[in-house]
Amino acid sequence: MTLLIAGFVCVGLPACSGGPARTKAPAASQAAAAPLLLSCSESVGQQGQDHETVTGGVEGLILPGSDDPAGLYPIGAGRQRYYIYKAFLAVAASAAPFATVAIARPASATLVYGSPSRIGALFSTRSGQGLLTASRRKVRLPVCGPRFTGFTGGIIVAGPTCVTFEVSSRSARTTPVTVPIGPAAC
Repeated sequence: MTLLIAGFVCVGLPACSGGPARTKAPAASQAAAAPLLLSCSESVGQQGQDHETVTGGVEGLILPGSDDPAGLYPIGAGRQRYYIYKAFLAVAASAAPFATVAIARPASATLVYGSPSRIGALFSTRSGQGLLTASRRKVRLPVCGPRFTGFTGGIIVAGPTCVTFEVSSRSARTTPVTVPIGPAAC
Protein backbone atom coordinates (compact mmCIF):
# COMPACT_ATOMS: atom_id res chain seq x y z
CA MET A 1 0.00 0.00 0.00
CA THR A 2 2.86 2.40 0.82
CA LEU A 3 4.39 1.79 -2.63
CA LEU A 4 1.05 2.45 -4.29
CA ILE A 5 0.64 5.77 -2.46
CA ALA A 6 4.25 6.74 -3.23
CA GLY A 7 3.61 5.96 -6.91
CA PHE A 8 0.57 8.24 -7.03
CA VAL A 9 2.52 11.03 -5.30
CA CYS A 10 5.45 10.70 -7.74
CA VAL A 11 3.14 10.75 -10.75
CA GLY A 12 0.89 13.52 -9.40
CA LEU A 13 3.57 15.93 -8.17
CA PRO A 14 4.93 16.92 -11.59
CA ALA A 15 1.40 17.50 -12.84
CA CYS A 16 0.67 19.84 -9.93
CA SER A 17 3.98 21.65 -9.79
CA GLY A 18 3.78 23.23 -13.22
CA GLY A 19 1.45 26.01 -12.17
CA PRO A 20 -2.02 26.61 -13.52
CA ALA A 21 -2.93 25.12 -16.88
CA ARG A 22 -3.16 27.67 -19.67
CA THR A 23 -5.68 27.63 -22.42
CA LYS A 24 -4.19 28.27 -25.80
CA ALA A 25 -5.57 30.90 -28.11
CA PRO A 26 -5.46 30.10 -31.83
CA ALA A 27 -2.30 32.20 -32.14
CA ALA A 28 -0.46 30.05 -29.61
CA SER A 29 -0.48 26.94 -31.77
CA GLN A 30 2.65 25.85 -33.59
CA ALA A 31 0.87 26.24 -36.93
CA ALA A 32 0.10 29.88 -36.19
CA ALA A 33 3.83 30.53 -35.68
CA ALA A 34 4.61 29.63 -39.30
CA PRO A 35 3.98 32.50 -41.72
CA LEU A 36 1.17 32.31 -44.25
CA LEU A 37 2.91 32.49 -47.64
CA LEU A 38 0.54 33.65 -50.36
CA SER A 39 1.07 33.35 -54.10
CA CYS A 40 -0.01 35.60 -56.96
CA SER A 41 -2.69 33.07 -57.93
CA GLU A 42 -4.38 33.76 -54.57
CA SER A 43 -4.65 37.50 -55.19
CA VAL A 44 -7.70 39.24 -56.61
CA GLY A 45 -5.44 40.93 -59.14
CA GLN A 46 -4.11 44.40 -59.79
CA GLN A 47 -5.83 47.66 -58.89
CA GLY A 48 -5.05 51.29 -58.31
CA GLN A 49 -4.40 52.78 -54.91
CA ASP A 50 -7.64 53.26 -52.99
CA HIS A 51 -6.56 56.54 -51.30
CA GLU A 52 -5.99 54.70 -48.02
CA THR A 53 -2.94 55.01 -45.79
CA VAL A 54 -0.01 52.96 -47.10
CA THR A 55 2.18 51.52 -44.34
CA GLY A 56 5.39 49.75 -45.31
CA GLY A 57 4.06 49.21 -48.82
CA VAL A 58 0.67 47.82 -47.67
CA GLU A 59 -2.70 49.55 -47.64
CA GLY A 60 -5.80 48.32 -45.86
CA LEU A 61 -4.61 48.14 -42.26
CA ILE A 62 -5.62 51.67 -41.25
CA LEU A 63 -9.29 51.94 -42.11
CA PRO A 64 -11.89 54.43 -40.99
CA GLY A 65 -14.56 52.48 -39.14
CA SER A 66 -12.38 49.61 -37.90
CA ASP A 67 -13.54 50.58 -34.40
CA ASP A 68 -17.19 50.01 -35.33
CA PRO A 69 -18.59 46.96 -33.49
CA ALA A 70 -20.73 46.16 -36.56
CA GLY A 71 -17.51 45.25 -38.41
CA LEU A 72 -16.83 42.30 -36.08
CA TYR A 73 -18.35 39.04 -37.29
CA PRO A 74 -18.67 36.38 -34.57
CA ILE A 75 -17.16 32.96 -35.19
CA GLY A 76 -17.23 30.22 -32.60
CA ALA A 77 -14.85 27.44 -31.71
CA GLY A 78 -16.05 25.25 -28.89
CA ARG A 79 -16.88 27.37 -25.87
CA GLN A 80 -14.63 30.25 -26.96
CA ARG A 81 -16.04 32.92 -29.24
CA TYR A 82 -13.83 34.84 -31.65
CA TYR A 83 -14.49 37.64 -34.09
CA ILE A 84 -13.18 38.34 -37.55
CA TYR A 85 -12.74 41.80 -38.97
CA LYS A 86 -12.66 41.60 -42.75
CA ALA A 87 -9.72 43.61 -44.06
CA PHE A 88 -8.74 43.68 -47.74
CA LEU A 89 -4.98 44.23 -48.01
CA ALA A 90 -3.14 45.49 -51.08
CA VAL A 91 0.63 45.51 -51.53
CA ALA A 92 2.34 48.20 -53.62
CA ALA A 93 4.66 47.32 -56.50
CA SER A 94 7.37 49.35 -54.73
CA ALA A 95 7.45 46.67 -51.97
CA ALA A 96 8.70 44.01 -54.43
CA PRO A 97 9.18 41.14 -54.21
CA PHE A 98 6.81 41.02 -51.21
CA ALA A 99 5.66 42.74 -48.02
CA THR A 100 5.13 41.03 -44.69
CA VAL A 101 2.40 41.88 -42.19
CA ALA A 102 2.93 40.44 -38.69
CA ILE A 103 0.95 40.87 -35.49
CA ALA A 104 3.13 42.14 -32.66
CA ARG A 105 0.30 42.15 -30.10
CA PRO A 106 -2.03 40.96 -28.69
CA ALA A 107 -0.90 37.34 -28.60
CA SER A 108 -4.44 36.12 -29.23
CA ALA A 109 -4.87 37.92 -32.59
CA THR A 110 -4.20 36.20 -35.93
CA LEU A 111 -4.51 36.87 -39.66
CA VAL A 112 -6.26 34.77 -42.29
CA TYR A 113 -5.73 35.48 -46.01
CA GLY A 114 -6.05 33.53 -49.23
CA SER A 115 -7.90 33.36 -52.50
CA PRO A 116 -11.45 34.72 -52.42
CA SER A 117 -12.87 31.21 -52.96
CA ARG A 118 -10.81 29.73 -50.12
CA ILE A 119 -11.65 32.53 -47.67
CA GLY A 120 -15.31 32.29 -48.69
CA ALA A 121 -15.33 28.54 -48.08
CA LEU A 122 -13.63 28.96 -44.69
CA PHE A 123 -15.99 31.77 -43.73
CA SER A 124 -19.08 29.75 -44.61
CA THR A 125 -18.25 26.87 -42.28
CA ARG A 126 -20.67 26.69 -39.43
CA SER A 127 -18.32 26.98 -36.48
CA GLY A 128 -15.57 29.13 -37.97
CA GLN A 129 -13.03 26.50 -36.93
CA GLY A 130 -11.62 26.51 -40.48
CA LEU A 131 -10.79 30.22 -40.21
CA LEU A 132 -9.08 29.69 -36.87
CA THR A 133 -7.09 26.72 -38.13
CA ALA A 134 -5.95 28.57 -41.28
CA SER A 135 -4.97 31.75 -39.42
CA ARG A 136 -1.39 32.79 -38.70
CA ARG A 137 0.44 35.58 -36.87
CA LYS A 138 2.26 36.64 -40.04
CA VAL A 139 1.36 36.80 -43.74
CA ARG A 140 3.63 37.41 -46.72
CA LEU A 141 1.94 39.29 -49.58
CA PRO A 142 3.69 38.96 -52.97
CA VAL A 143 3.90 41.78 -55.48
CA CYS A 144 2.34 40.52 -58.70
CA GLY A 145 2.57 43.41 -61.14
CA PRO A 146 3.05 47.15 -61.64
CA ARG A 147 0.06 48.24 -59.52
CA PHE A 148 -1.33 47.29 -56.08
CA THR A 149 -1.94 43.54 -55.64
CA GLY A 150 -5.03 42.79 -53.53
CA PHE A 151 -5.71 39.97 -51.07
CA THR A 152 -8.91 38.88 -49.32
CA GLY A 153 -9.00 38.00 -45.64
CA GLY A 154 -9.19 39.45 -42.18
CA ILE A 155 -8.02 39.74 -38.60
CA ILE A 156 -9.25 37.32 -35.94
CA VAL A 157 -9.51 38.62 -32.36
CA ALA A 158 -10.96 37.32 -29.11
CA GLY A 159 -12.90 40.58 -28.66
CA PRO A 160 -12.57 44.30 -29.32
CA THR A 161 -8.92 45.21 -28.94
CA CYS A 162 -6.03 47.27 -30.26
CA VAL A 163 -3.88 45.29 -32.68
CA THR A 164 -0.29 46.31 -33.38
CA PHE A 165 1.02 45.21 -36.76
CA GLU A 166 4.59 45.29 -38.00
CA VAL A 167 4.76 45.82 -41.75
CA SER A 168 8.02 45.26 -43.60
CA SER A 169 9.44 44.90 -47.10
CA ARG A 170 12.85 45.08 -48.72
CA SER A 171 12.20 48.67 -49.74
CA ALA A 172 10.94 49.92 -46.35
CA ARG A 173 12.00 49.61 -42.73
CA THR A 174 9.70 47.72 -40.40
CA THR A 175 6.82 50.04 -39.59
CA PRO A 176 4.61 49.44 -36.55
CA VAL A 177 0.98 50.51 -36.72
CA THR A 178 -1.69 50.12 -34.04
CA VAL A 179 -5.36 50.06 -34.99
CA PRO A 180 -8.60 49.48 -33.07
CA ILE A 181 -10.49 46.35 -34.05
CA GLY A 182 -13.98 46.85 -32.70
CA PRO A 183 -14.70 49.52 -30.10
CA ALA A 184 -11.29 49.89 -28.46
CA ALA A 185 -9.30 53.00 -27.58
CA CYS A 186 -5.73 52.76 -28.85
